[in-house]
Amino acid sequence: MGAVATFLALPGSDRRLLLGALATIVRVRAGLRLQSIEPLKTWAQQPGTGNVPAGRLAWAARIAARRLPGTSCLASALALQRLLSQHGHVSELHIGVARQGPSFAAHAWLMHRGEIVIGAEQHEEFTQLVAWPSNPG
Repeated sequence: MGAVATFLALPGSDRRLLLGALATIVRVRAGLRLQSIEPLKTWAQQPGTGNVPAGRLAWAARIAARRLPGTSCLASALALQRLLSQHGHVSELHIGVARQGPSFAAHAWLMHRGEIVIGAEQHEEFTQLVAWPSNPG
């Protein structure tokens, strides 16, 4: 089954979640290119009153990130932090660095209730520099 057929076979609530995650990632990617990180960070942490379970939001963000080529770990983590915050879930975005030969690499991951919900791959190789908690009401 192709991607479109798979999408159309999903329940309407899942299609809406995926479309929302896609739109959020596109907004974050544009923001990362056009502005500093501070306004994006503030936007991603704004609390909302939604009630979608965190696991469903993480599922949608992971699928959406895979469908948008070139989506960075930072864009994925910021987008999921926004989605979680909008549904009243607390999260913490972590950014770390690692030495790779003569240069450095960076990685971002998002934690919710002590578990990594996006960006788990190879995060152990990175030394955490900062952590940004969300501020849901």
